[in-house]
Amino acid sequence: MKKSILIIVAILAFGASVAMYFIGKDSSHLSELYDVFWIPLPLGVLSLVAAMRIKK
Repeated sequence: MKKSILIIVAILAFGASVAMYFIGKDSSHLSELYDVFWIPLPLGVLSLVAAMRIKK
Protein backbone atom coordinates (compact mmCIF):
# COMPACT_ATOMS: atom_id res chain seq x y z
CA MET A 1 0.00 0.00 0.00
CA LYS A 2 0.99 3.57 -0.43
CA LYS A 3 2.26 5.50 2.52
CA SER A 4 -0.27 8.30 2.07
CA ILE A 5 -3.23 5.90 2.15
CA LEU A 6 -1.99 4.32 5.38
CA ILE A 7 -1.57 7.73 6.99
CA ILE A 8 -5.10 8.71 5.94
CA VAL A 9 -6.47 5.47 7.44
CA ALA A 10 -4.60 6.17 10.69
CA ILE A 11 -5.96 9.73 10.88
CA LEU A 12 -9.50 8.51 10.23
CA ALA A 13 -9.20 5.80 12.88
CA PHE A 14 -7.89 8.23 15.50
CA GLY A 15 -10.55 10.78 14.55
CA ALA A 16 -13.29 8.18 14.83
CA SER A 17 -12.03 7.15 18.24
CA VAL A 18 -12.01 10.74 19.50
CA ALA A 19 -15.48 11.36 18.08
CA MET A 20 -16.84 8.19 19.66
CA TYR A 21 -15.35 9.20 23.00
CA PHE A 22 -16.84 12.69 23.08
CA ILE A 23 -20.22 11.78 21.57
CA GLY A 24 -20.59 8.81 23.91
CA LYS A 25 -19.57 10.81 26.94
CA ASP A 26 -22.01 13.68 26.28
CA SER A 27 -25.08 11.82 25.01
CA SER A 28 -27.05 9.52 27.24
CA HIS A 29 -28.64 7.80 24.24
CA LEU A 30 -25.28 7.04 22.64
CA SER A 31 -23.37 6.04 25.76
CA GLU A 32 -22.42 2.72 24.15
CA LEU A 33 -19.92 4.63 22.03
CA TYR A 34 -18.08 5.64 25.19
CA ASP A 35 -17.68 1.97 26.11
CA VAL A 36 -16.07 1.00 22.79
CA PHE A 37 -14.19 4.14 21.73
CA TRP A 38 -10.90 2.23 21.90
CA ILE A 39 -11.79 -0.22 19.10
CA PRO A 40 -10.46 1.95 16.19
CA LEU A 41 -7.18 2.66 18.02
CA PRO A 42 -5.36 -0.60 17.07
CA LEU A 43 -6.17 0.00 13.41
CA GLY A 44 -4.74 3.50 13.66
CA VAL A 45 -1.60 2.31 15.40
CA LEU A 46 -1.02 -0.52 12.93
CA SER A 47 -1.58 1.79 9.96
CA LEU A 48 0.83 4.34 11.37
CA VAL A 49 3.49 1.71 12.03
CA ALA A 50 3.07 0.27 8.54
CA ALA A 51 3.30 3.74 7.00
CA MET A 52 6.52 4.47 8.89
CA ARG A 53 8.06 1.17 7.75
CA ILE A 54 7.55 1.96 4.07
CA LYS A 55 10.70 3.52 2.66
CA LYS A 56 10.66 5.94 -0.21
